[in-house]
Amino acid sequence: MAATKSQSTMSSKLSPQARRWRVIIFTLPIIGATSFVLYKRLILGEPRRRLPTDLERHGNEKVATILTTGEGKGEQGGRPAGV
Repeated sequence: MAATKSQSTMSSKLSPQARRWRVIIFTLPIIGATSFVLYKRLILGEPRRRLPTDLERHGNEKVATILTTGEGKGEQGGRPAGV
């Protein structure tokens, strides 16, 4: 059943106090998680988490493959993309 016009406008109209509560409820978990991560890094000295990259795994051989085959410039496996 499709929402009527009154239902859609009703859900978007919140009182100023309700909007404040919505912002508080939404932002507190984000602020708490960010603060906890920063505490662990700055106070406890935990190292920063990093995403593994393909370059770390394969090192110079991946760079050599890219340079010799032309990967990353619209070509796949040394062949032009349209072939």
